[in-house]
Amino acid sequence: MLTGMSQEIVTETLQRFVVENAGRSPSEIVLMKNLPDGVCPKFAAQQIKARQRMGKKLPSWLAEPRVAFPPSLSLEQCSSEIAARYKASIVQAGKTACDLTGGFGVDARFLAERFERLDYFERDAELAELVRWNASVFGLESTLQVCPESGLERFRDPSVRYDLTYLDPARRDQRSLKVSALEDCEPNVLEYWSDLLARSGRVMIKASPGLDISRALEQLPSVCEVHVVAVQNDCKELLLIGEEGFSGDARIHCVNIGPSLEEIDTLSFTLAEEGALEGKFDRPERYLYEPNAAIMKAGAFKTLSERIGLAALNPRTRLYGSYELFRGFPGRVFEIIGRGSLEPKSAKALFPKRKANVISRNSGMSAEEMRKKLKLKDGGELFAIGAAVTGVGRELFACRLVDE
Repeated sequence: MLTGMSQEIVTETLQRFVVENAGRSPSEIVLMKNLPDGVCPKFAAQQIKARQRMGKKLPSWLAEPRVAFPPSLSLEQCSSEIAARYKASIVQAGKTACDLTGGFGVDARFLAERFERLDYFERDAELAELVRWNASVFGLESTLQVCPESGLERFRDPSVRYDLTYLDPARRDQRSLKVSALEDCEPNVLEYWSDLLARSGRVMIKASPGLDISRALEQLPSVCEVHVVAVQNDCKELLLIGEEGFSGDARIHCVNIGPSLEEIDTLSFTLAEEGALEGKFDRPERYLYEPNAAIMKAGAFKTLSERIGLAALNPRTRLYGSYELFRGFPGRVFEIIGRGSLEPKSAKALFPKRKANVISRNSGMSAEEMRKKLKLKDGGELFAIGAAVTGVGRELFACRLVDE
């Protein structure tokens, strides 16, 4: 299907066809007869399907009609544009960088803007050709160098040196099931870590949000930074940054990105700092606070309590309370309008319409189990929050979300 850079991949004819058929089913496009000359039905359907699904994830790709999209799997596995822009914002600009696990090249595009040259490695020749085409569309043809080969082979040469080496290992096993542990990913970065550090100013690994941070730090010496990246309170990825010779405690950055990069909540700490704190615990009075997904994943619970001066409900309950409203909390804020026991009779009094959004925090049951026990239906404006409270036991809170 793809025939190299000697001709256009997305011609004006294909662009026009995609626009005219933007609302049609891709499966219908595949079966169409008598298409315009030069329009492959399978490739056209691939472009239409991607544009129908990728609007929120890759807005600047959709804004450019000449961009070529790969099959669905590569799109599902690629970073979102806003997460890729964040990655580029935290690396120091330099001369050379490489992306050893290229994929669709979303991360490579923005990292390339920080360097004089970025070598993009991808063994899938057709995918590499698409990325080469898109690099020219985005004006990066002289910076983003496409190498249709294994990047790890390049590191066998001891003379190789990059200012930054980036990897996004595949996180599916041989049965296509999702995995999180570094040793289960492809490539297994544990096998190459020493060589990568020796030939790079810095190494950045994109890892699963399900990765055990403490274990990863034990497995990868010389990691100096961990970025736990959430987008609009949905934890998307972990970034592990290593530097040869670094021997201190890794700084963990909890990052929750809003609708744009201008709206970011951050909290930084080390595991040693968190472990040294005793924590403050008390029964909530008027307001409840739930940390954002990045803080929840990183485990910065006592650090957060210390920084903002709010007491947690319990050492294992990841909620905080106060009487006066604390503004600027990095997460959701609820006003308590009633409280009682975690029993159906109490729930009936607190939620007369028998409807609420259920949240369980250290209540001894899952949210679904709590919903069934309390005989509540999902939905409505109120929240039913079940949680363990120091000195009290398990309580049920009727709350409404505070719009700050």
